[in-house]
Amino acid sequence: MKKLLIIAFIFCYSLKGFTQDYNDLGNFKFETLESYKTAEPKVLEAANFLFENPSNIAELKRVNAIRYIINWMQGTPDYTFEISSEATDLAKGNSDLLSLYMAAMTKVVLDNPEKVLTNKEIYDHSEELLISYCAKPENSIKPSRKIKKLMKSQ
Repeated sequence: MKKLLIIAFIFCYSLKGFTQDYNDLGNFKFETLESYKTAEPKVLEAANFLFENPSNIAELKRVNAIRYIINWMQGTPDYTFEISSEATDLAKGNSDLLSLYMAAMTKVVLDNPEKVLTNKEIYDHSEELLISYCAKPENSIKPSRKIKKLMKSQ
């Protein structure tokens, strides 16, 4: 019986090592240009987390993931991100949608590291991700008028 309890404890403790600790991500400081490159897998993981979970679940984790992504976007020397008027129209003043759009841009470029994408290509792929996320009612996010219009046209 003791062995079973010890094994169960070790198993549960080891699972913690496989989960992302988002509490520290929001305040993470990138120290060197190289740290942006080494952080790319974790940044992609944070973006995937946002698109794989409803907006009303794990809100603190979501906020920290978004802060981490934005900090990375501001300093990475490998990518340049443009938030066009089309993007702001897509979010229409909704900070949750704009944050998801920024995560989508990050996801698009990190999912396609072998390609040099134009700003238009990044926008188009990011728009698709955002529309697909908003189209699922279980994600509990209110789409903007533009997103609703795009969802109807698909």
